[in-house]
Amino acid sequence: MTDATGQPAPEAQHPSEPTGPTPSTEPDTEVATVYSSGSVSVRRSPRYWRFLVIGAFVGVIAALILTFAFPGSADYSLTQVFGFLLLVCVVVFGAIALVVGLLIDRSMARRTRIVAADRVDVHPAGTPAADAEPTGSVSAEPGESGPRNPPIAEGSGRS
Repeated sequence: MTDATGQPAPEAQHPSEPTGPTPSTEPDTEVATVYSSGSVSVRRSPRYWRFLVIGAFVGVIAALILTFAFPGSADYSLTQVFGFLLLVCVVVFGAIALVVGLLIDRSMARRTRIVAADRVDVHPAGTPAADAEPTGSVSAEPGESGPRNPPIAEGSGRS
């Protein structure tokens, strides 16, 4: 076939074929991959904010009940009594809820499991982190020296 100028027409391309240059499958920069494995302890932990919010909500309800449970005073209005009781009850019930959360955390600490973990660090080649040797074991406990990024443990999903 020819086009309007008399030149041979370019062959039609199939729509699924790329029309531009093909992208390179090789990365622009070389990377160094460091593999290490070790064992980490995995345990479930309560969410303390949820305990605090529930305790504060119970404190609001308690302040509301205590405000209307006793006869009013000539010195203070119901709003003032409710405000004072609200301050006290929210703090007290929030603290009690946090203590309950800590007790639950301590009881769950006995169910700590040790699992094998693999760590993969990928760095641009030539950086000091890429040239470092992997450490023999990784630690996930706070206060111990260990890797900056915690490893991902296989099979440690919530059950």
